[in-house]
Amino acid sequence: MVMPAFILCVGLGVDFAGHTTAEQEARAVAQEAARAGGQYLIVSGGRAQPDIRRAERAASAYVAASALAGSAVARPDGFITVEVSGEYATLFLGMIGVTTLPVHASGTARVVSVIDGNEE
Repeated sequence: MVMPAFILCVGLGVDFAGHTTAEQEARAVAQEAARAGGQYLIVSGGRAQPDIRRAERAASAYVAASALAGSAVARPDGFITVEVSGEYATLFLGMIGVTTLPVHASGTARVVSVIDGNEE
């Protein structure tokens, strides 16, 4: 009786730690994808703005290279937002019928013009 309860407790710790790691990875992918999109700029009148289509494609390509699914939206005001989602396959919780846990994260980058240390 004690051994199955012990295995379940250890399993909970392992699976929730694994899920936390998967969430951290999803946040990193979303944030880096947003930054990747921020590299595609149009400079007009001394101000940089994201090239909307190219920024969204670059961010989406970054997400596609990961094990996650997601979408990217670039706005003319300089914000690029990436949403990602996926699943964490459990190792021990399958014993009680929980085989996956959802993973979701978002990241945002903002294109900013800086001249002489001042944001323009």
